[in-house]
Amino acid sequence: MSNTFTTKVSGKMSSRGWAIALGIGAVVLAAVLLVVYLDRYRARVSGRNAPTPVLVAKRLIPRGTSGSLIASQAMYAPTTLPRKEVVVGAVSDPQYLVGRAAAADILPGQQFTAIDFAASDTSAVNSQITGTQRGVALAISGVNGVDSQVRAGDAVDVYIGVAGIVKLFRPDVKVLAVPSVPGPNGTSNLIVRVESKDVANWEFASNNAQLWFVVRPVTGAKPSKRSTANAATVLR
Repeated sequence: MSNTFTTKVSGKMSSRGWAIALGIGAVVLAAVLLVVYLDRYRARVSGRNAPTPVLVAKRLIPRGTSGSLIASQAMYAPTTLPRKEVVVGAVSDPQYLVGRAAAADILPGQQFTAIDFAASDTSAVNSQITGTQRGVALAISGVNGVDSQVRAGDAVDVYIGVAGIVKLFRPDVKVLAVPSVPGPNGTSNLIVRVESKDVANWEFASNNAQLWFVVRPVTGAKPSKRSTANAATVLR
């Protein structure tokens, strides 16, 4: 009987020991799983909140605006946002704008994305001007020095000849477009960028005087000096 009692007590103790061991194991496993979960949660939250660079529009950018104009006019601002707030395809490198144009209107505060820009830049005149700038068309028949020397994008000094006098009319003028072939009547228009307040002067000059375009250096050009020439100054 004593052996039977001992065996029963020993069996109960053994079962209780296993139960305790299993309980402790379960607690340890739960603790390990909790630690792993918390580590992964922290990593996920930290990743979602990681500061991510992106370009954001500072003002309305109309459809067709060239990337070069967007950059030169500082129409965007580089900033950082939590990764979870950055839209898919967001643009962070200003170099992405090179050779592209806005494919749709971009609103102030809107993040730049890849789909906001067309694959190739536009040469449309209205995408190369902003604010008070205007594109003025001049008849090539009334302009010298444009047939083989001047190209769209060049900067030129424009001289005017009227009443026997030649003088600097406007320095450092941007050429926006040059026709590749003459128009149906033998003349075509090239387009230059001017300020709106100066449009009337350009129109009068192109219709009542001779204009000469003098090409400026691409880089390092110094201001052109105002000068006037006539028969007396040439023969002096």
